[in-house]
Amino acid sequence: MNKINFLIPLLILCLLSCQKRDDHTERIEDIEFSYISGLRIPYNTVTINITRNNKDSSNVFIQIRPLFDTQKWGYSKIDEIVKIDNLTFEKIIEKIKLLDHINMDKAHKIGNDGSTWKIEYGAKGKNKSYKFWSPTFQTKKRGLDNFVQLSEQILDISKLKKILLISKIFSRTNSADLQSIVHEIFKVG
Repeated sequence: MNKINFLIPLLILCLLSCQKRDDHTERIEDIEFSYISGLRIPYNTVTINITRNNKDSSNVFIQIRPLFDTQKWGYSKIDEIVKIDNLTFEKIIEKIKLLDHINMDKAHKIGNDGSTWKIEYGAKGKNKSYKFWSPTFQTKKRGLDNFVQLSEQILDISKLKKILLISKIFSRTNSADLQSIVHEIFKVG
């Protein structure tokens, strides 16, 4: 009887320690937003990578490409790096957690024109992603409010809204002048 009293708790302890623990907190060190336009020539492909550096800051890598790699569209070929504080990074992570509530059947649409937006996040190759065709089309009906808001938040920290506004204002400007204006945006903030 003494052996059984000793073996049963030992067996329970062994079984509990062998059980795989399910950690529901995802580790997020890298976030990537990408936008690909169906027909837009300037700013056709936008990729924004946000990577946590250390406890104090994160890097935002911005790469933008036109549909055609010619001098005419050169102003929309951009490679920049911006630093953000980790508080901003954490705010993005909080918004990312809301993506798990998207009803994929409701959100999924296919179209012939428009754009494709993708948000991918994770750490060390263990990533999760959400990709939607033209999420600004019927956003509320498709339940993509949080996805669009998160995308806009990423665009805000990358300063792309300023670039796109300036490119519209100066669309008839010499592309070399426009390129220097875009680079100044990143320096001044």
